[in-house]
Amino acid sequence: MESGAALPAPLTSLVGRDAEVRAAGRLLASPDHRLVTLVGPAGSGKTRLAIAVGATATTPVWFVDLTTMRPSPTPDKSRRKRPNLSDISYLSPRENAGGPALLVGEEAGDARLPLRETAAGAARSLRERARDAPLPLREGQSDAALSLREGAEDSALLLREGDAAFSLRDDAEDAAGFVLDAFGVARRADAGATGTLLAALGDAPALLLLDNCEHVTDPVAALAARLLAAAPALRLLVTGRQALGLPDETVLEVAPLDDATALRLFETRMFERTGRPLPGEHRAGAAAICRALDGLPLAVELAAARAALLSVPEVRRLLADRFRVLADAKAAGPEHHRTLRAALDWSYQLLSPDKQALLRQLAVFQGGFTPAAAAVLPAHGPGLLDALAERCLVSPADGSPAGGPRRRMLQTVAAYAAARLAELPDEAAAARDAHASHFVALAEQAAAGVRGPGQRDILRTVTLEQDNLRAAMTWLATRPGVDDLRLATALAPFQHFTGVYRQGRDWLASALLRRPDSPPSLRVAACSAAASLALLDCDYPAAATLASQALASQALASQALASQALAGPPDAQTRGRLLTLLGCVERERADYPRSRHHLDEALTLYRAAGDAWGEGRAAQLAGGTAWLSGDLTAAAALLDASLTAFRDLADDESVASTLTHLGAVAHFGGDQPRARRHLVDALDRFTELSFPEGIGWAQDLLGRVDLADDAVAAAAERLRASLAIHRRVGDRWRSASVLEALAEARRRLGDPAHATALLAAADVIRHEIGAPTPACELPARQATERALHAALPEDAFSRAYRFGTRTPVDDLLNLSGSPAPLALHPTP
Repeated sequence: MESGAALPAPLTSLVGRDAEVRAAGRLLASPDHRLVTLVGPAGSGKTRLAIAVGATATTPVWFVDLTTMRPSPTPDKSRRKRPNLSDISYLSPRENAGGPALLVGEEAGDARLPLRETAAGAARSLRERARDAPLPLREGQSDAALSLREGAEDSALLLREGDAAFSLRDDAEDAAGFVLDAFGVARRADAGATGTLLAALGDAPALLLLDNCEHVTDPVAALAARLLAAAPALRLLVTGRQALGLPDETVLEVAPLDDATALRLFETRMFERTGRPLPGEHRAGAAAICRALDGLPLAVELAAARAALLSVPEVRRLLADRFRVLADAKAAGPEHHRTLRAALDWSYQLLSPDKQALLRQLAVFQGGFTPAAAAVLPAHGPGLLDALAERCLVSPADGSPAGGPRRRMLQTVAAYAAARLAELPDEAAAARDAHASHFVALAEQAAAGVRGPGQRDILRTVTLEQDNLRAAMTWLATRPGVDDLRLATALAPFQHFTGVYRQGRDWLASALLRRPDSPPSLRVAACSAAASLALLDCDYPAAATLASQALASQALASQALASQALAGPPDAQTRGRLLTLLGCVERERADYPRSRHHLDEALTLYRAAGDAWGEGRAAQLAGGTAWLSGDLTAAAALLDASLTAFRDLADDESVASTLTHLGAVAHFGGDQPRARRHLVDALDRFTELSFPEGIGWAQDLLGRVDLADDAVAAAAERLRASLAIHRRVGDRWRSASVLEALAEARRRLGDPAHATALLAAADVIRHEIGAPTPACELPARQATERALHAALPEDAFSRAYRFGTRTPVDDLLNLSGSPAPLALHPTP
């Protein structure tokens, strides 16, 4: 038995699994953990880990690979021949049914009768007349009871031509027979396969390692239960892609490797193949390969083998077809240990058709999904998602929005599922349609509720679903209907929150072009959203044009509906929203009278419509126009009213924005302590919301407060942070203002040349966008420029100014972090 049961000798070192080896060893050494199952996804290295655990055992270890064990066949009712011994086969029990079982036939209700341990007992059981009374299951199994169909006769139990095949042997015997064959042990005449195996194992402490049992879970579970009951000194270590489901089983998850350990494995395997360390310039590429492969050891090792022949950059490029690239025909072991595709084929083929269909369709999700989202797929059914999770094909993901705990598939599993789904175009289209419809509804519901008490949860949910929303938009762009325009419109407020203005503008512009015949109300909403994002992107001509077009379309729609009672308050609210956009455009262009005209009209419309949020928003924006123009008294009154409204509505972002406006009023009014209180409160709120535009704006004004308090170094750091954020989100209007404030900070730090260059960069931006320095900031800007002219000779000022006009703002930002003054030498 020793030769057939020998623990395989590993050909390579085990990397990164020391903790798992120790944990499994400790469990098996305990009398309370005699059955340990290593469970993990395809390619996670369960076999290699189990062998390492076995190597540390202090007792004899017997190993058997169950890969070639055939699962019990399902009876074929279409077969019509007289049964004989060759017809008797091992049948897997149904769920919750354990022990020996007999499948009788359709005439007897397809019932299963418990057999005794011997054939004689089985014969006696067949003679018993069928009763409605339930027949007990084996001890330790489900309390469920099975009975024969009412009225079944003894004759129904006779073996006749046309009856279905049935089993006289049980699952445990089937598994024990395979193990004996693997060990080369002949069955004893006086005992069954299980008895022979127990005799071979003996009474001394030992470890039996059963590897790759996912396709024969039921027989292995039955055998394990009998062995553990009959051999108290025996320990079992099992590997598979799902647990056995026994009461005394301890399950250890074999997770993919973390990024650092996966890279170490890649480097180790490359060195073993080439004898050379991984070149330093290829480490980043190798790390990217490991991340793309989810840290699965099999995939990482196959990638390292390919990189040893090709190169790291070439393997990274070829990962688009990972299943063709990641194979090693020369490696030892079963095929599903040698190629990534075979490893996943093995898992897939063990699934029932309904589970296969759900796995395929889950590939439409990007970046994870909630159970509620998965439920919209055509293939979804009760218990299927949990079944995939039990088989390590679906795993938990970070984040828990309202739809429930998020799930995800490893990238490698998702790529396999996507390839399978692509083989069925009609199914793929149906799944993608369902996915897209779900996320259109989610986006519209989120947009409707984002200005209320659930704001933070909604923002968190939409942020988590960014990849799914992007996938939905890509799909909808190819489909009939207007759902792409609906989705782009609903997402515009969130693209404001996240600072991806250009993406939102592109989506809306493309969808508007694709859907020229979209309903007027949707078109007005889409143009309004596009105008808002154009404003944020500082494209004032486009913002004004889109808002004006939307106003014209809205007026025409109102006229067409004049005979119907549909043009009341909603019409006023739509017009109010568009007027606030035009007011903001004129404010940033420094046309303050025109801005106030638009905003005052919007305020009146919102008030008449009873729209508290719209009224608060119009008052906030009118207050912003007032302080930017220098009218601090009017600004304070408008902003106080706005703050009250938004606090009543529990709109955190709008409260923070109004506090920022009030901080600006206090700052320009000379009350720096009050300004700091408002701005710190606003910054904290913006930070909790992860709202980059708000964070950058609050930091800008706090930097100005620091300058007023003569905390110049602190001011410079705040202003640099603010500029970096505004650059990232694309807010050029505020970038120019921050550059002017940062110029004053650098001047006071003794760097007049750099300060001059910063002023020049601000002038370039203002010329590009057509927005002068705001009236309230203009005196400080002029004072800085006068001081710089006084500090620098005219030719030095000119050189520094030219340098600023020609140097990218991001480079100037990097230079502003240096303590040394900028040195510019005369051009020869």
